[in-house]
Amino acid sequence: MTVQIGLPGVTEERLQEVEAELGFKLPKELRNRYKHENKFSIGEWEFHPIKDEQYIKRTWDDLVRVNTTDAEDYPSGFLRIARDGTDDELGYQLPDTETIVLWDHEEQELFSVAPTLKIFIEKEQQVDRSAEQAELFVQTVIETGAVYGLSKFEQSGWTYCPSNQEESDVLLFFSSKSAAKALQTKEWADYHLIRLDLDLFMDGWLPNMIDDGLYCGLNWGPELVGLELDPEDVLADLEG
Repeated sequence: MTVQIGLPGVTEERLQEVEAELGFKLPKELRNRYKHENKFSIGEWEFHPIKDEQYIKRTWDDLVRVNTTDAEDYPSGFLRIARDGTDDELGYQLPDTETIVLWDHEEQELFSVAPTLKIFIEKEQQVDRSAEQAELFVQTVIETGAVYGLSKFEQSGWTYCPSNQEESDVLLFFSSKSAAKALQTKEWADYHLIRLDLDLFMDGWLPNMIDDGLYCGLNWGPELVGLELDPEDVLADLEG
């Protein structure tokens, strides 16, 4: 599960005490999450807990402590709410209490990552699902020796989506006929179902995609959302 529950939620009274210490009211979505659960994680992000005397060893590095320590190292008004394993920080750039932003510790910059906490959680859940889809792709094509896709013509016109990472494209590949056919709708309704031998995919397609700077989308659904994978990494996974 992407959302992992840690400790019982905190009371309204405790939240008001925390807000008094911080000197401002916490964003509504974050307050509601703390009322539901405390010291929780979402994907790779560990959310800073509200200090709870009953669980002091697990909540000592709390929201107040984090945001009153080394504050000068961060942009003014940046409320830090979570940290990942790379020392990047997630939070709000106050007075905006809706947008979730990321502090890149290497670039020393803030980047918007989601318009709300709810949408951020949904995106993280989608990342988890996409990772599972990619893992299933690798396992299946190794067993079957076949990769599937859709193409406008027999030899060209492979289905793709613009990349969200940079000025590049994501080519779509599937581990089954049914998964590929699920995308034969709208502009791809007349596209041909193509079967590639796994050897050809590994020896020809992936090396060419590496040279061209393209990405792989593995077992994406009709909503066209998933991980954009480096073909070099896909090749390494297939080679074991």
